[in-house]
Amino acid sequence: LPYRNVVSWSTLIAEYTEYGQYQEALNCFEGMQSEGLSPNEVTFLSVLSACNHSGLSNEAEIMFWNMMNRYDILPNLEHLVSLVITFGYAGDFDRATSVIRVMPDSSHYLVIWIALLSACRKWGNVKLGRLAFDRVLQLDISCATVF
Repeated sequence: LPYRNVVSWSTLIAEYTEYGQYQEALNCFEGMQSEGLSPNEVTFLSVLSACNHSGLSNEAEIMFWNMMNRYDILPNLEHLVSLVITFGYAGDFDRATSVIRVMPDSSHYLVIWIALLSACRKWGNVKLGRLAFDRVLQLDISCATVF
């Protein structure tokens, strides 16, 4: 493109992530920054997703903290869910639950508990899975038919 901005870079990063080219997505993120452009909250959603699908939980955590501390972007629910999924699917339940504990009103977010439940299912974490399952049922009894 003759003119690149945060939207064009974020779109490129999102599409690489969508099509499973996670390293290319992360390379674009670096390229964007090397051009002096600051990522936005949408950019970080794609970058966190690329880290998740690549199994790069430590990198995801670094990106998350940079998002807040370097770029002054407050995480929204989607960022937090992405981080819980990344940690959970890496089998790091301590970090996944620590994200949930620091979330304001985390007990009311059905999606966060479903994400944790899914990770527990993958790794066979029955104890934590039961807690997540109970929370899902408390928040939406109609989910009982899904599980």
